[in-house]
Amino acid sequence: MTNLQDSKFGRAGGTPEGGAPRMVRLKYGELIHFEPIESVVQLRDADEAAAARQFVETYVISDEMAEKLTNLVIPQLQFDQPVDNKGLLVVGNYGTGKSHLMSVISGLAENSELASSLSNSEVADAATRITGKFKVVRTEIGATTMSLRDIIVAELEEHLPAMW
Repeated sequence: MTNLQDSKFGRAGGTPEGGAPRMVRLKYGELIHFEPIESVVQLRDADEAAAARQFVETYVISDEMAEKLTNLVIPQLQFDQPVDNKGLLVVGNYGTGKSHLMSVISGLAENSELASSLSNSEVADAATRITGKFKVVRTEIGATTMSLRDIIVAELEEHLPAMW
C-alpha cells in the first residue's frame, strides 16, 4: 500500500508496506520563487510603458504601505475634490525602494490601464482617482548648485514640447 501525500511540501513521500511514512527533504528554492533583482531601479526607466508595467506588477504592497497610499499619497495627488493638497517627500536609505515606489506612482498617474496590475485591490480601487490623469516628467536631482525652481523649469522646458 502506498500513501502518496503532497510530497512537494515535505509531507510523507509514501508509506512502504508495513513501514512508517518517510519525509521528503526539500530546499527553500523548491518552495519559494523570487524574480531576481537585476539592477537598481532608475526612475526614468518608467518612461517606457513596458518598464512601467513591470514596476507596478513587481511592487510588493505591505498593509502599512497600502494604508499610506490610499489615505495619504493618492488623496494628495487627486484633483477631483478640493482639498489642501501638499507636496510629498519620499525619504529612505539607499536600496529601500524609493525609486520603485515613485515609478509605480508616476506610472499609475500617467497610464490608466496599470491600476489593474497592482497586487493590492484596495490600492487599485483608490488609484482610479489619479490613473491616467497626469502628464509625467521623471527626473532625478543629483548634487547641484541650481535652485529647485531652475531645475524644475529646465526639466519642463525640455520635456513638455514632446508631450503635446
